[in-house]
Amino acid sequence: MTTGLWERETFVENLRGIGARAYHDKHPFHVAMNEGGLSPDALRGWVANRFYYQRSIPIKDAAILSNCPVREVRRVWIHRILDHDGNAENEGGIEAWLQLSEACGLSRAELIEDRHLQAGVRFAVDAYVNFARTQPWPIAIASSLTELFAPDLMADRLRAFEKFYSWIDPRGLDYFRRRTSQARRDSDEALAITLEYCNTLGLQREAVRALEFKCDVLWSILDAVHHAYGLKEGRLPSRLRENPGGWETTVPWSDAAQPRLAKGVRLQIDAATGKSVLLFPEGIVELNETAHEILTRCNGRTVRQIVKALTEDYDADPASLATDVRETLADLQRRKLIELT
Repeated sequence: MTTGLWERETFVENLRGIGARAYHDKHPFHVAMNEGGLSPDALRGWVANRFYYQRSIPIKDAAILSNCPVREVRRVWIHRILDHDGNAENEGGIEAWLQLSEACGLSRAELIEDRHLQAGVRFAVDAYVNFARTQPWPIAIASSLTELFAPDLMADRLRAFEKFYSWIDPRGLDYFRRRTSQARRDSDEALAITLEYCNTLGLQREAVRALEFKCDVLWSILDAVHHAYGLKEGRLPSRLRENPGGWETTVPWSDAAQPRLAKGVRLQIDAATGKSVLLFPEGIVELNETAHEILTRCNGRTVRQIVKALTEDYDADPASLATDVRETLADLQRRKLIELT
């Protein structure tokens, strides 16, 4: 390995590992959408709220350009603004999304005036734009690498819409058709820039964290939409089921379950920041205090015992604490950072 750097292949594997673990195609709402499990109201709610993200993309890209002193990079990146805002030759992605809204039975004014916008969506998207404005430009570009995972997502989404939501005018699906190819081109460009300019180990680590942050933004958008609109009655996604503690994937939650770190995952304190982190082959995850306290007790104890210990240590409400523990463990399991036995 080159001193002070990840090898190119390792760096790319670390970036791609984020998508395999945390991309929003695994969110319950998204899974339900691709399985035909959304009501018309829920689907319209997603379209209306996602518009706030769509129209913020060129603002984000303009922020990156304003911080970038490298002419060659600006020349590569600038087409993204026109891809969304459009010009005389190209109506642009924002216009295509407005056409999708009309195909779903929403008016343009409903989207443009944010009539259905959820506060959580606004917060997440604004945080992403602010990230692009304030971070070093190579790190902001790295956060765009969710495009690595977008072509397959767009193709799957298009098939799902055509199969399950035939009430939508098919002419409104043009956004998904064009992004299938655009996302592949964009991801190739962003990856090449990231590999060239994230040229220290510190920048490479920050690039991985930036991509994790972007995945969190996309996940948070779906959290807000899911909370507001839910799923069509009787049609939960087949790979997921709901319980009082949150969403689970493959292992049934029970008080007797014993959570443990997944193979290759280590809990430690980052020497540079003093914060608790999980290290794993694909990268690093910084933990909040709640997650740290829970994971330090994943030493053979059952979920019931973890909740009991935390309740005694912090004199907290057991029911509320049990919910926090289950939600935290569910999120870590979704990211494949813990296992349950």
